[in-house]
Amino acid sequence: MSNVKTTPKIALNMSMVKTIMWDKGPDYTFERVKDAGISYFELSQVDMTDEFIEEVLEASAKHGVTVMSTSLNYKPLFGGNAKGFDIERDLDKIISANKKLGVTYVRDSLIPRTCVHNEDGYYQAAEDLNRYGKILKDEGIKLYYHNHHFEFEKFHGKTGFELLVENTNPDYVGFELDVHWIQRAGQDPVKWIQKLSGREDLVHLKDYRIYFPDGEPTPEIFHKEQCIQFAEIGEGNLDMRAIIEAAVQGGAIYLPIEQDQCYGKDPFDCLKTSVKNIKDLGFASYF
Repeated sequence: MSNVKTTPKIALNMSMVKTIMWDKGPDYTFERVKDAGISYFELSQVDMTDEFIEEVLEASAKHGVTVMSTSLNYKPLFGGNAKGFDIERDLDKIISANKKLGVTYVRDSLIPRTCVHNEDGYYQAAEDLNRYGKILKDEGIKLYYHNHHFEFEKFHGKTGFELLVENTNPDYVGFELDVHWIQRAGQDPVKWIQKLSGREDLVHLKDYRIYFPDGEPTPEIFHKEQCIQFAEIGEGNLDMRAIIEAAVQGGAIYLPIEQDQCYGKDPFDCLKTSVKNIKDLGFASYF
């Protein structure tokens, strides 16, 4: 979806600091984001009220942290409990809010409820995303879909994610690949990034750590994902250099860091570790 070659930027997805944003607001959050070395921020899991948008704009100008994407819900998995805009209900508000924020990218960040165990749901989702993507494109906004591992359930030999990719128009729908969830789905993050070259302006950097559970071992370790953790970039098992290089080669513009859980650590300490490790890998110019 991007034709202009530009220097990619490391960003931060809000999920890593969502409770801080909820409790202390944009001013405090952006100050600490900037202190950790990040200048680009992806809003998610937050109610986009007019008051909140104004606070974001003030904090952005004050601390030099640019909001580069926002989130929306499409047939939300958790129903009415989902935070933020609903694309079917709030399309005009989505357009207005993103224009006010100066944001180009808006992302559906969770599998639609109608796709769970439902092949037809993926075809319907692709059709709807194409339709909304065209409307948003006409307004100067790019619609992206963010994956987890849920979408890799197979239907007649193809995964739901493949159905989304194959049945959406590259002019209207892009994909924000999350490399941790690709790995957890038993897929190769680098191959998927290469496959979606030109459609992946946004790539989530999220490492994948194996950590044997504390306490007395039980047979459940064979049946549950107890040994899998979210990790600071460079502290897990993914080949982050290869991932970043593939993403940049494929046209990525923003690479948001995300760590869904920090396991009791201060998320900003975890973020600083990720920043240091990315720089040590040779990508300091992306900050």
